[in-house]
Amino acid sequence: MARKNHQGYLQGETVRLKKYLYVLRPLLAVRWLDAGRGLPPMRFADLAAATVDDARLADEINHLLAVKMAAGEARQGPRLPRLDAFIAAMLAEPAPPLPGGHGGDPRRLDALLRRLALGEALAA
Repeated sequence: MARKNHQGYLQGETVRLKKYLYVLRPLLAVRWLDAGRGLPPMRFADLAAATVDDARLADEINHLLAVKMAAGEARQGPRLPRLDAFIAAMLAEPAPPLPGGHGGDPRRLDALLRRLALGEALAA
């Protein structure tokens, strides 16, 4: 999801700033899951606060959120180099192997995620 949105929306000199959130959300959700925290929160600010430990990156994300809230959905602006570097680094990391040898078959991955989400919901 992050890769597709990155390639589709964040390649020009000027980008829709909201599209950064579409790329960051799945990347930060992976960090959340890798930390064993269960299902990621829906609220983006909570997800970012718990998964971003670089203060300057966190500041840039918070600034992006403030701009989005004040200017609306279609606000465009220049690319954000710190976010671009973070996204590139995250996308370059190899995907961890999935339990049970699920490989890259999307149907099997979807089934695994449903089972994990159901188990998390039942445990709550």
